[in-house]
Amino acid sequence: MSLTKRQEAYCQNVAEGLDDLDAMADAGYKAKNQANAERSLKNLNDNEAVQNRITELRAINLLESGESPEGETAEVVELVNALHFFETVYKDRKQPMKTRISCAAIAIQYEEPKPAPVGKKIQGKLDAKAAANSGHFRTLSNQLDLPTSRTTQ
Repeated sequence: MSLTKRQEAYCQNVAEGLDDLDAMADAGYKAKNQANAERSLKNLNDNEAVQNRITELRAINLLESGESPEGETAEVVELVNALHFFETVYKDRKQPMKTRISCAAIAIQYEEPKPAPVGKKIQGKLDAKAAANSGHFRTLSNQLDLPTSRTTQ
């Protein structure tokens, strides 16, 4: 689900370190009173897409600067899912291509698993099965159709 312009602006503001209510006001959310503002803030905090975007933006800021807005270093900050972090970076078109490629190279080994190694015994069976379906060693059930002539009398 994509975010609205106001939700994206809110996420940007929170990721930069603004207070939640200030980030809402800066993003264009208008509240008639404090209770209305808190209800809107609760809705934003309950929205999973908004929270994921805030996490992504914080991760990108952390990658660029090496320090979070709260002053914590990259070693101290724990990201919820490292794979999600690398996906976020390599999909972000604002990042330099070298950084995107490095993150993609790290993430691909977890996105596309390597095929399991096949032992000699199993490989022999696979080879025999392939030979039985093709070439000179076809089994009776896998024979080609006999050629027929098209001449008629």
